[in-house]
Amino acid sequence: MISPEQLISRLKAKSLPSLPLTVVALGEAVQDERCTVDRILGILSKDPSLSATLLRLANSPLYASEGSVMDLRTAVLRLGFDAMANLGTGAAVIKTLRGGTHLDAVKLWQHSVAVGLTAKGVCVLAKRYGQAETAFLTGLLHDIGKIALDTCFPEAYTTVLQKVAAGAFFVDAEHEVLGMDHATAGSILAADWSFPQAIVEVIRDHHAPKPEDFLPNLIHMCDLLVRTRIPMGPADEHMMVSFDDLPAFKAVLAGSLAKDLDVERMTFSIDDEVDHALAFVEMAFQA
Repeated sequence: MISPEQLISRLKAKSLPSLPLTVVALGEAVQDERCTVDRILGILSKDPSLSATLLRLANSPLYASEGSVMDLRTAVLRLGFDAMANLGTGAAVIKTLRGGTHLDAVKLWQHSVAVGLTAKGVCVLAKRYGQAETAFLTGLLHDIGKIALDTCFPEAYTTVLQKVAAGAFFVDAEHEVLGMDHATAGSILAADWSFPQAIVEVIRDHHAPKPEDFLPNLIHMCDLLVRTRIPMGPADEHMMVSFDDLPAFKAVLAGSLAKDLDVERMTFSIDDEVDHALAFVEMAFQA
């Protein structure tokens, strides 16, 4: 059984990479109400690889509905500061962490991006427009604890993956083998990377959200929905999600909105987000 202190010690011993300074600077810049397009472009000019990735993403089916984007200035203006920073963070996290020792990194990131995109879309349905970009980022980051555990405790995590392959859910297998699940591990890594406390808490609580907390319930719901489309193990292949029996659904889409919601349309939109996630991850993995 491992403790938070042991994980922190292993994170340092394994020299798990930190986020690029460009991404940290982007995050700080967009929090400044005086931030300008030129400031964003100045930061991106120091990281040609990230700039190229962002330009590709701006021209992806996610954002290119208004025509192709030929330069970063247009991309920043079209996407907005928050979306640009979150896309940059997402691409950088994927390239920085890649995968652990034994995990299927591509599948993990496809799942995570799909959760983020689905969460962003549900925010719009729930008229929580101001939380849409944070929902995307927390969805993308919600499973980073799996990579942390696999990297820091590779032998033990092999046993976890064996149990998952035999039909256990990740959280159950992690608790049985390690005494810590990826939600706790991910919150520790996010805190070490100096992410905002609100994001740390969503990562920590996304498998056991409190009824009153919107974002943890949102990520919990979207995680379940996406796992029915991108299974993370054999147990997910047989998983059924019933909105009527899901407390997170009521917490996220409460009241009359839930009654009027076109569930069939929403589920079809999730399939679209899965397709977008596949493209996002492919671009993010490119050098």
